Amino acid sequence: MDMKQQKAETLRTFREIAAMEPLPERGRVAFQFVAEDPRADWDGFGEAVEDLGYEAEGFEAVEDDEEDCLEIITPEMALTAEGLWAEEEKLTLLAAVYGFIPDGWGFVGA
Repeated sequence: MDMKQQKAETLRTFREIAAMEPLPERGRVAFQFVAEDPRADWDGFGEAVEDLGYEAEGFEAVEDDEEDCLEIITPEMALTAEGLWAEEEKLTLLAAVYGFIPDGWGFVGA
């Protein structure tokens, strides 16, 4: 996992979205994670993030080109590029412990 590249991509994407439409000052962010390891601990990861105050929900793939994912939703936070990255970095490092990798993010209700 190349965290420098991931950070650069996240910051670039955030700034592109913010340039296209005004974002609220505060909001929630949904991060999607997929299993990198067939033995990934879905329950363990979900419980760990819920213990930290996040919401977690698993989604089964509907299409053949999709993967099952665990979506993690932040509590309301300041919607800044650096704030979003701080959350993503923390969740990415925790996800790796349970056999997951990041697969994207989006704003909830924005």
